[in-house]
Amino acid sequence: MECSMSTTDKAWSCRISLRIVTGDGQYPTTQFGPLITDRKDVEIWIRRAQAAILNPNVAETEFLTKTEKELKKSSNALQFSKNVVCVHVSDPDLTDLSFVDLPGLIQNSNDDDITLIKDLVVDAISGSNTLILVTIPMSDDMQNQAAVRLARDADPAGERTIGVLTKPDGLSDGATGHLQSWKDVIEGKLHPLKHGYYCVRLPNDAERSRYKFRNDFQRFAAQFFETTTPWNTIADRSRFGVPNFVASISGLLVQLIEKNLPELRRRVEQLLAECVEELKGLPTALTTNDASTEVFLRITQFCQDFRSTVFGEQKRTLVQDNRRRYNLFKEDIYRSRPNFAPYLNSHHYLRPSDPEADRFPASGPVIDLPQVKQAIALYVNMSSSSIVFIEIPCFRSRGWELPTHLPFDATKDYILGFTRLWNQPAVSCFQDVFATTSEFIKTLMAQHFGQFRSLEKHVAFVVQAELNRCKTETTDALTKMLELESIPVFTQNNEFLLSERVRWLQLYYNSQFQHKTLHELYRNNDDYDALSVMADVRAYFQVAHKVSALWDTMLLHKLTSCSE
Repeated sequence: MECSMSTTDKAWSCRISLRIVTGDGQYPTTQFGPLITDRKDVEIWIRRAQAAILNPNVAETEFLTKTEKELKKSSNALQFSKNVVCVHVSDPDLTDLSFVDLPGLIQNSNDDDITLIKDLVVDAISGSNTLILVTIPMSDDMQNQAAVRLARDADPAGERTIGVLTKPDGLSDGATGHLQSWKDVIEGKLHPLKHGYYCVRLPNDAERSRYKFRNDFQRFAAQFFETTTPWNTIADRSRFGVPNFVASISGLLVQLIEKNLPELRRRVEQLLAECVEELKGLPTALTTNDASTEVFLRITQFCQDFRSTVFGEQKRTLVQDNRRRYNLFKEDIYRSRPNFAPYLNSHHYLRPSDPEADRFPASGPVIDLPQVKQAIALYVNMSSSSIVFIEIPCFRSRGWELPTHLPFDATKDYILGFTRLWNQPAVSCFQDVFATTSEFIKTLMAQHFGQFRSLEKHVAFVVQAELNRCKTETTDALTKMLELESIPVFTQNNEFLLSERVRWLQLYYNSQFQHKTLHELYRNNDDYDALSVMADVRAYFQVAHKVSALWDTMLLHKLTSCSE
């Protein structure tokens, strides 16, 4: 039975309810009977509630009118139950307090009942802010009190444990050994507790039927302790009677509350913080009472937030995520460069001629001078030594060929060799950026429309259709851009191309022919032409690979233009 008392400005009242443990771990509480306003009716209603708890197969209403005699004669289906009789008493003179009256520990019963009672006791006394009142009948042997052992396990320091000795009138005058033992217990000589023991005498059935007032019971108990040996020989008279016990336990309860206040405060603050977080998750108040206006305002704000994010004005996470992906894409493209080694044999490749080789090694195989010479020879019907006599054609005879370039087909093959490698990293990068953008838009829609699930679902359908359209258009544009990187091999940035050609020709030359000048090397025509092809191809790569990811700009700008 669980009893709670609370202060009220109204007259005394008592409410009884039943707490039923359900299979899903819930504990619903239902009121049992009417509100009690007469103290003498409390006992019969508690008996009725206990009978209802111990007979779960009988409707609760069957016990509402049973008399005390009928309840005593009837047998219960259960001896014990996890279900609880809850008694709530309200009175102007009461202190806010709750206590649980647990069944006594038993030994001679079936294992299920023994385990059930023990689990109930252990669970009830485990709380650090709970006082443990160990009730010990003096007709029993102190050595056999299992409740004391459980209390010691739950409260090793004894800060929360108080011993309450009952039924002192059950000891006969001739039981001198028992009387002396219990006297030693009260005086703290045997089985001492930090807060000691209190001895109380409660009225028997005959006295309860004869007297109705609490003062009468307390007077009879006080007279008993003053006139009965050995209790009247104990010096500390505060250890006898219910009033002394209540006064002492009240002070101890205050101390326990004060000790637990910091932890209680911390828990309250934690619960308050959790409540505040839950309140933040509640939908925001509507800015208008007109549904159409509210929808228009939310769509407008959604579009403005997305546009601001695309241009990095707020929530820069999207821009930063995409930039990180662009850097990876840039590295992938740079690794596709032709891996030229201006040496007669790639096995003699002692040091790289590419200053970026250590940071971003080329993904392709090493191409040395003999391999380039062989590629040039495929496109001329003469020996490699006569290539020098083929002069650079005049401007009007050049098609899409790059300036200073001959033969062009060999150069073009090398250029197409690396530009064809750009398709996969470009498409992969675009797909990642599209996925990141789509996920961000999904999150943004939840923020603006999550309060209204149907509206969010409709907006998501419209936005997804627009996303798919922009993805298709951008994919088509990306495909065309990649095709233009292949055929024709052409650039308008001739100044940068020529300056890069000179730089790389000199770099390749310095890596192998440090004992000759470029003019001298020109006369050794096959080496010069091979280095020229290397320089032309690498110069074109330097121009072409710097083209930015315009398809990203196309995708995001298409989306932002749709949101305007």
